[in-house]
Amino acid sequence: MKVAIIGCGGQGRVHAAAYAQLPHVQIVGCCDVVAERAEQLASQYGAKAFTDFCEMLAHLRPDIVSVCTLEGQHADATIAALQAGAHVLCEKMLAASLDEARQMVATARQVGRLLATQFNYRHIPSVQWLKKLLGDGILGEPLLVTLLTHGYCHHHGVDLLRFLFGEIVAVQAALRGDRAEAPYRGWETGISDDLLYIPSRAMGAVLHFSDGFLGVLSSSVRHRLDDFMLELHLLTTKGRLTLRRMRQSNICGELDTNLPSADVPPFPEPVPFSATFAPSIHAFVAAVQGKEVTVATGEDGLRAMEVEQALTVAAQTGKVVPLPPSN
Repeated sequence: MKVAIIGCGGQGRVHAAAYAQLPHVQIVGCCDVVAERAEQLASQYGAKAFTDFCEMLAHLRPDIVSVCTLEGQHADATIAALQAGAHVLCEKMLAASLDEARQMVATARQVGRLLATQFNYRHIPSVQWLKKLLGDGILGEPLLVTLLTHGYCHHHGVDLLRFLFGEIVAVQAALRGDRAEAPYRGWETGISDDLLYIPSRAMGAVLHFSDGFLGVLSSSVRHRLDDFMLELHLLTTKGRLTLRRMRQSNICGELDTNLPSADVPPFPEPVPFSATFAPSIHAFVAAVQGKEVTVATGEDGLRAMEVEQALTVAAQTGKVVPLPPSN
């Protein structure tokens, strides 16, 4: 399969390295508005360099495209790639506005191609471990989950809670601080003001799930990113399970539970956060091949954005905000 990369910065390089690990996958094109970045990445993998993604798509007709631009540039590149016949893996947040995200999802459906969102946190080994425990019923009935995140990990946190515990149907929220207060590094460029995406000083939310289960999500950019990314506390009818200090050097975290050790399978070995990207990208390729794997679809990316909008409205109004039915 022929692969093309749009956006040759940090994440573009990560995607390219992951594709290069797979047999029967060839990186054929690299595109960036900065010609030197495209040329550097293309030369590393024997690909052609472009500064115009429409030209690249027309010339190469790739089977797969990774969109690794800034969020405000996702929609145009993704829609063009889908319409050119490619399956697309788009970095999160899926788009800069809900209208753009809906158009991306609709286009993928119209052309019959897979659109996926790069929610690599689903591929954290301890998250996969917890997902299996929940699916096997080993933990009993979940009663309450609390997820603490660094502000930069918040959007992934929304998806993680959906991945583990099902659909979010309503939210309540409070916010302190705004975009001007946070070191966004340009990530907010073009993103609609009605989407939260990266909480600033403090965000606290109550999430209502479809089965009546409750979640609490809190986030702040004031955490030290090198020391803290995520922490998950789960209370069930059988006991308590906590994944502590999920951080860059060990994204699996440390298990703390009062469940009998005989009931809990071995906890995954520590891995660095950087080890979660390749499995997510490999799973996307497997999904394109028709295999049953864990992959976050474009619909998942859109739903996370709908939650982000609902959180913003809830914080502004002080009300419980229902979400539209998921498609």
